Amino acid sequence: MRHYGLAVTLFAAVALMASSGWALVPDPAHCTVGSGIINACPYDHVYGTTDAERYQDIAVTLYTTLDVPVPGFLAADFQFTVTPHSGYDHLGGGTTGDCPGCETKYTVTTQYAVTDAAGVMLVRVSVGHDCAPSMCCPVEIAVNLVGFGEIPTKISILQNSHDLIPDGDVRGSDFGAFSTAYNAWPPTPTECADFVYSTEQTIWGEVYGPDFGAFSTHYKDCCGHIKESTPANCDPWTDPCP
Repeated sequence: MRHYGLAVTLFAAVALMASSGWALVPDPAHCTVGSGIINACPYDHVYGTTDAERYQDIAVTLYTTLDVPVPGFLAADFQFTVTPHSGYDHLGGGTTGDCPGCETKYTVTTQYAVTDAAGVMLVRVSVGHDCAPSMCCPVEIAVNLVGFGEIPTKISILQNSHDLIPDGDVRGSDFGAFSTAYNAWPPTPTECADFVYSTEQTIWGEVYGPDFGAFSTHYKDCCGHIKESTPANCDPWTDPCP
């Protein structure tokens, strides 16, 4: 009778939850986040377009304590905090990088109204058209679920820039900087010059032949991936990074 009574009690609780419209409850400790890398082409800002290289869509997946996906969780209940990447505090942002405060140039926006049937919220991380062309600014993004707490693992966004000499221009000095990085690997990793981050790589900063090709494709690019005969065809651009 004791087991029967327990079963009835559990059944009644489940029925109450269903009739009350209670949703599945996310457990931040069981939720997962993705990561990405942004290649910032230096001249896409000229026409105010949003180049695919300027952002990454990252999946944040909500689970219950029992690893059951949580659908229907509101986008409004996601909060994001962008900070300099703890693993690369010598690059880009923070107070010691070559572009202090560049992490503030990132925007993070939810792409769905609610999490889908698999518990996924697609999150767009964009570097925009301000600081991006002239910096290498990896960041981490904390995801807080309102009412439930912060997901322990942060979104990791790595970034490189074809403007390796941070002055808002891509010319011979940048080619020289890339060549130095190319010749330094191995053993020295050069994160900002790692344009092709393949699944075979074990670290960010392995600079191989494909990276050389990727850099050369954008070298002297002008006005959004269009190679011009003279740089003067581009609108003047002032580097917003002090």
